[in-house]
Amino acid sequence: MDQSTFQSIYEAHSGDVRKLAYWLVRDAEIASEITSETFLRAWTGRLSIRTETVKAYLLAIARNLATDHLRKPAPPVPIEDHHAVSPSAGTAPLELHEALTAIAQLPEAYRDALLLAAVEGLSHEETARILGVSPACAKVRVHRARLMLVESMSKKEIP
Repeated sequence: MDQSTFQSIYEAHSGDVRKLAYWLVRDAEIASEITSETFLRAWTGRLSIRTETVKAYLLAIARNLATDHLRKPAPPVPIEDHHAVSPSAGTAPLELHEALTAIAQLPEAYRDALLLAAVEGLSHEETARILGVSPACAKVRVHRARLMLVESMSKKEIP
């Protein structure tokens, strides 16, 4: 694969890679780093990229990098910084904040399946390929993740 082909792949898929990375790590700066690392790894392994699965290949790399990042212990936060930002601060409506929190609290296997299928719009086959499971398993994970979200969100509405 030549550089111009790789450039067109980057232009076509970098937004999707960054979006998935952001959904997984919830930090724009880290999502950008994951996006850069994803394309660096794709470039170094470019001989093994099959063009019909390039998006799934890139999202799998990004998911693995995000998972590795989330497994690292968080750096300590000084005590005075704990109260610097209130949980309600920000531009997202409360419902969106609660939905994002509920998604983040899903078990990893279900959260990743839901994000790949619902947010990235991948088929169950593509989602399965990224997660290393059968298409039926991917479909079940997406369904269960949606049920868990509905249950979680309905509990928040009950006073």
